[in-house]
Amino acid sequence: MEITFGNCTFLPIFSLLLCMCSGCHGCMDEERDALLQIKDSINSPEGTAFSSWYGEDCCQWEGVQCNASTTRISSIFFNYQRDPSLLENWYPNATLFAQFKDLEILHLPVNRIAGFTSPEELHSLKRLQQLNLQDNSIENASHLCWGKGALPSLYYLDLSGNNLQGFIPECLCDSLLLKQLILCYNHLHGKISPCLSNMTALQYLDLSNNQFSDSLPTFPFHNLPSIDTLILSKNKFRGKFSFSIFANLSKLSHLDISYNPYLELETEFRTCFPSIKLIELNLAGCNLRKLPRFLSSLNSLKTLDLSDNLLEGNIPSWLMHNATLQLWVRGNNLSGPFPKTFGNISSRLTSLDISKNSFYGPLLEDIHLIFPELLYLSASDNGFNGGMPPSFGRLKRLQSLDLSGNKLHGEIQYLLTSNMSRLQYLYLYDNNLRGDALPRNLSFSKLEVIDLGNNDFTGNLLDSLPWSLLQSPALPQLRGLSLHGNHLEGQIPHWLCQMRHLEILDLSGNNLSGHIPDCFDNITSWSDFSHGHYWSGLDLSSNRLTGSIPVQITQLKALSSLNLSHNKPFGELCPELTKLTHLESLDVSHNKLFGEPCPEFTHLTFLVLFNVSFNNLSGTIPVGYQFSTFDASSYIGNPGLCGNPLSRNCGVVVEKPPKSNGNVLLSNMATTNHLLFPCILFLPVINLVYLGGLISTSF
Repeated sequence: MEITFGNCTFLPIFSLLLCMCSGCHGCMDEERDALLQIKDSINSPEGTAFSSWYGEDCCQWEGVQCNASTTRISSIFFNYQRDPSLLENWYPNATLFAQFKDLEILHLPVNRIAGFTSPEELHSLKRLQQLNLQDNSIENASHLCWGKGALPSLYYLDLSGNNLQGFIPECLCDSLLLKQLILCYNHLHGKISPCLSNMTALQYLDLSNNQFSDSLPTFPFHNLPSIDTLILSKNKFRGKFSFSIFANLSKLSHLDISYNPYLELETEFRTCFPSIKLIELNLAGCNLRKLPRFLSSLNSLKTLDLSDNLLEGNIPSWLMHNATLQLWVRGNNLSGPFPKTFGNISSRLTSLDISKNSFYGPLLEDIHLIFPELLYLSASDNGFNGGMPPSFGRLKRLQSLDLSGNKLHGEIQYLLTSNMSRLQYLYLYDNNLRGDALPRNLSFSKLEVIDLGNNDFTGNLLDSLPWSLLQSPALPQLRGLSLHGNHLEGQIPHWLCQMRHLEILDLSGNNLSGHIPDCFDNITSWSDFSHGHYWSGLDLSSNRLTGSIPVQITQLKALSSLNLSHNKPFGELCPELTKLTHLESLDVSHNKLFGEPCPEFTHLTFLVLFNVSFNNLSGTIPVGYQFSTFDASSYIGNPGLCGNPLSRNCGVVVEKPPKSNGNVLLSNMATTNHLLFPCILFLPVINLVYLGGLISTSF
């Protein structure tokens, strides 16, 4: 105990007085009471949010942060707290939030907020700097009007993903010190409110995914001298405009006006814009028929997106140098040989997308010299022919390669056995490639997706991997493997079961024979929901598989789609199949199955496709739930089946075939690979966005 006299302080007594004032609970009583009332409000009538709140120190509660010196609440992060089962909108009382006098950050996204009651009470939050109301249900802009001069410290406001209607609320312009304003994914229309031009401190403005329809030149962009990022994409802006409207924005580095189909950009404008230092420019989906001339003067560009336009001819070599990191021109009418740089000078591009055009001819023999820095390359859906040059195997930094949908032929052994140790995604489907699909010396520890479907690969998968790889998990990171539509033979190898992260396996449309492996339950992503994937599938259709269906199949509870159609399995439909509760697609058509579809099949409530046609099934078709949506095509070709939706009623008892030894039959997925492999085909886009975010300059 320290007790002194004179000029010294009685520390124990001071501490005691402080405890008497604050309650020694680590936060103010009035703030704790306000939090408890907010909890009751957000849970009304029967929610479960903040069940972890306990004790008197609210500074330790979930979603709450306090100032260490004052013990007053400084930050609130109540993200995704409103119970989704509560269908009513939430109208939080602003008076409760006004109790937090030192509040600097308030995040309330995804809580079905339709507005505040007493919104003017928010004027008490003089220190509030960030307000995030993203993905709520606010329609009425009046709920955003908290009074002129209120929130004087606010610099970040996110209202994206609400239901805001009509014009931009004028009261938002009262926040003159705002630096970041995000209004995307609403239903705002008309013209951009002129009052926004008074917000001279604005640095980041996102108005994308609305229905603005005015002419761009009518807004005085030159009044936003601090603007760094301007996102106007996916609206209905109309009329002709010149890039000169942005000429005086010397700090503008990111501009996105993509997918405004009624907008016409002047491409012949010759004037240079030395004051503009754009780093990223997105002009996708702007109906461009010619490359804008001003692009040649934008020497600071790192990312340029010209996708989904009407551009013709070849890509000029200077464009490969002006866009120094990422160049995307997919979905145009460009043609000619594979693009090159001027004088074959090495490009610094890390991402190049020329897919969905009309390029032709052989692939570059020296691509590793011209584009040595590539991380992502997509040249799919063109007319490239010839073989796979060894130079592709020397792109040592490459993470994603998509050459699908061309006319390539020959083998890929060198490509797949080279030292491309960073490769994660490989798409070569829809070509004329031949030889071994998976060479014996394959060694890619980071590969996540391989799609070699619809080629002319042959051979036996049992012999495709060497003994050394079989001693440890083969391709340990693999999540998707598609070899559909080839000429593979032999049995399905057990080494596939070592790929524990596998989400999609498509071996359909081959000449595989023998039994279905009994080890698929070793693939944990098919039996364990903790992996967090949205869709998984197993497609073994259109082969020559025989024998019984292994009982281990019924353990694949996380499987979304199972397709065993057009084979020769023998077995009886039984209740064990109802354990596959996550199935969305079950197809066991065109097999030799017998027995009766038991009523428990109606427990598979996620099913959107069910096909047991052309078997030897008998008895009554299950009734109820989603089974009322399946038509007769799901059951035809089974003479012993009766009941809706077949025209054959069940008035006559049909003699049932003898029961088997309990073999379990499974289902499969939809009609074709088009349903089985959607996420695999979508991964190049994800990878592009991921790499783009990784490479481009952060805002």
